[in-house]
Amino acid sequence: MVIKPERHSDDKLIVFDVGGVFIELNVEKRKAAFAAGGRWSSTDQANTNLLHLNMQFRLGQIDEDTYLHRASEMYGLTAEQILQAETALLEGVFNGMVDYVRTLKSSHRVVCLSNTQSIHWRHIIETMLGAELFDACYLSHEMGMEKPGEEIYLAVQNREQVSPERIVFIDDTLENIATSRRLGWHSIHHVDAAKTIAAIDEAISSTPQSGTS
Repeated sequence: MVIKPERHSDDKLIVFDVGGVFIELNVEKRKAAFAAGGRWSSTDQANTNLLHLNMQFRLGQIDEDTYLHRASEMYGLTAEQILQAETALLEGVFNGMVDYVRTLKSSHRVVCLSNTQSIHWRHIIETMLGAELFDACYLSHEMGMEKPGEEIYLAVQNREQVSPERIVFIDDTLENIATSRRLGWHSIHHVDAAKTIAAIDEAISSTPQSGTS
């Protein structure tokens, strides 16, 4: 349960995406690990089945055991091999961003908003970022919705009890940024750590302007 913070009128909420911002992703390494089972297929139907299975898991519509069972059948791998393939995606940590957030938390509330699933998130928290990096975590597999749908943004805004112009949002996907801008969040497209940090500092010190970047 998220504890709703007390807020002053000038408080800003900093909302971060995780994958691609704090965690380096290696899609090809994950794909290679799945292909090792000998059943990887690039057919349209196989891709459709894979996308649907991943979406169900990412939205919490199926639990981890169900996902592992179905993925094992699909790829010809054991459940342990599926776990290893999933964590192969999570290549490393962008330490500069992590260090910046630790400093940022001393004066601002910092939360994350991530499209993720339980295997990835457990590995991220237990072995990469730690459980205390964010003041609250808003995760697709727990909330049953995901970016770029407006519903998950509005859920964060409502639970945090903050007006849109007080939110600074950082994401590496332009489609997700497009939604936040429509909702009036100050939106920063993450490409480079140094540029992102400078943009956040500027956003924090400036007068809020709805829909800016």
